[in-house]
Amino acid sequence: MTLTAIMNENRPLTLVIMAAGLGSRFGGDKQLAALGPNGETMLELSTISAYKAGFTQVVLVIRPELEAQLESLFCERVKPQVSSEFQYHFCYQKIDDLPAEALTHFDTFDHRLKPWGTAHALWCTRHKVKGLMAVINADDFYGDTAFELLAQGLRNRPQEWMLVAYPLHLTLSEHGGVNRGVCRVDQGVLQGVAEWTDIRQEPQGLVGLCDGESGNLKSSTPVSMTCWGFSAAIFSVLEDALNQFIVEHGHEQRAECYLPTVIQHHMDSAKLNKQPNNEQEARVIRVETAQEPWFGVTYPQDVAWVQNKLNELVNKKNGVVA
Repeated sequence: MTLTAIMNENRPLTLVIMAAGLGSRFGGDKQLAALGPNGETMLELSTISAYKAGFTQVVLVIRPELEAQLESLFCERVKPQVSSEFQYHFCYQKIDDLPAEALTHFDTFDHRLKPWGTAHALWCTRHKVKGLMAVINADDFYGDTAFELLAQGLRNRPQEWMLVAYPLHLTLSEHGGVNRGVCRVDQGVLQGVAEWTDIRQEPQGLVGLCDGESGNLKSSTPVSMTCWGFSAAIFSVLEDALNQFIVEHGHEQRAECYLPTVIQHHMDSAKLNKQPNNEQEARVIRVETAQEPWFGVTYPQDVAWVQNKLNELVNKKNGVVA
């Protein structure tokens, strides 16, 4: 093994879990829902998968009122399954945790009803994350493969970013149409993500809406399920994006700055700026495709279905015939 390979193999990896959501449609905190075969939460399953793949710490973006329950969960259920060197940290997504330039636009935050979205959630981890990171949602199940791909990709190409996508057919719901970020990929590099809504299986195949127009999709189409890999350079991109977002939307009660929107803008800007050795141009986003099902819950009625699917998956891995 070369010196470079050894250095890459030893690079610390952080898993960032965005767990500050309110779960309004679900009717409670999805972060704490017992969905696994032994009552595990999704974030618990993801943390264990990440640890097995070589991640060395987890940073959870949370609301303050969740800390006591999550602290108990990690102490009682996660720590016995990981090494003593594996660390976990909590950080809060506070409305006033913004770049210095953005803060100059406010005297008060009394008009805000919620924080500033997923891009802001990741920004709030900047004091806890110094190197390579994966970023996921707390209430989704990604499977072991996703974290293995993230660990390998981040270490092999530490200057690049990455996305672990899923074939569309592995992300569908039995309860109706779903919204997905449909990825456009060229030679393993992400070219863009288009938002499709109400994707569902019909007799003529998979159909959905994009920009209000109906269209067909292949079952193998890669879609984004918030499973990203970044270097610490993402924080400077987030700073610029949040500064611009506050200028345009800072007076609004509920406007949110979404991480995929920031990444899309970053890619668009890089394409326009073609100077040699340009730092933005160098940050391509590699796409790997997981081959395990993705599971998520939106509504209370999704719980039993997800629990069933997770049990089937675990039994299959363990060679148990239902």
